[in-house]
Amino acid sequence: MSRSSLTAEHDDGHISSGEVEVDAWQAAGHAIRRIWLEPPASIHPAVADAVRHFDAVIIGPGSFFTSLMPTLLVTGVREALADMPGPVIFVSNLLTEGQGMRDFTAGDAVGWVERTIGRPVDLLVFNTAKLPPALLASYTREHKQPLALGTLPAHTTLVEAPLWTREIARHDRRRLSHAIWSVLSARLLQ
Repeated sequence: MSRSSLTAEHDDGHISSGEVEVDAWQAAGHAIRRIWLEPPASIHPAVADAVRHFDAVIIGPGSFFTSLMPTLLVTGVREALADMPGPVIFVSNLLTEGQGMRDFTAGDAVGWVERTIGRPVDLLVFNTAKLPPALLASYTREHKQPLALGTLPAHTTLVEAPLWTREIARHDRRRLSHAIWSVLSARLLQ
């Protein structure tokens, strides 16, 4: 069994490899132009079959380029998701992740996901809670800022809620589960 590494080409042409290097290069201000797995990795047939029978797929939250996208880059994920009849839900992050994402938006994330999986993101769950100034200042020192909404495709339904209620950048689990269940129940229990 061979191991696969996340590989990225940055806006300056630099190629980085491995989660730590990709993340560090991006955080230092080098936006990611494209990403892939080297060598390619394939989905296990049992996992592909399970995905085809899901009622819905929820993507996120998590480190966008180094945690979320690698799972979607696995060969066969795109095909399994194409056969999945339920909605694709994307939970946007609360913050950008360093200088390389300073102009990155939730709409940009939706675009990356759609291009990778080859199907629309049906719902975007987006935080509306505002940060206290002192907390915002501490994240700004780390080159992290509240993720802006940006422009969504017309087919993506926006679900907005105050999901950030703690002193660290984490979604409130109860509020997030209620937001997701409310939209899922409306779609799945028809």
